[in-house]
Amino acid sequence: MGIKKLPDYRLKQKVLYIDNTDAETLKKYGDLFLEAGNISDALDFYNKAKYFDGIENIKKMSFDSGDVMIFERAMKIMSKEPSPDQWENIGQKAISLKKYYFAKYALEKTGKQEEVNSLLKIMKEGNKNN
Repeated sequence: MGIKKLPDYRLKQKVLYIDNTDAETLKKYGDLFLEAGNISDALDFYNKAKYFDGIENIKKMSFDSGDVMIFERAMKIMSKEPSPDQWENIGQKAISLKKYYFAKYALEKTGKQEEVNSLLKIMKEGNKNN
């Protein structure tokens, strides 16, 4: 099956949840969505295909971009719970990218309230400057 374009919402739902789509086709759709920057959709297709290399790739990409929610979702799909160190590392990455709400979510998972408080001060200062 030569897949060349992204499916619309209806076709996506059909491929993912109604049809008995084979893993290779699901992976190809996942690749297309990833190329288009639709990481969440790519994760849906990779998950359905049980394509763990793709899920691992998305986990790494989400870490690099400080996207805490996609990171957590990828970990959950792989039946893993992020360690406090992983939460802290992605939280710090999110701070460096000025993704403060993602950072706050991650740092709260570490249980280190002093780091959360420091971040809240940064966020408050940023709101004063806007």
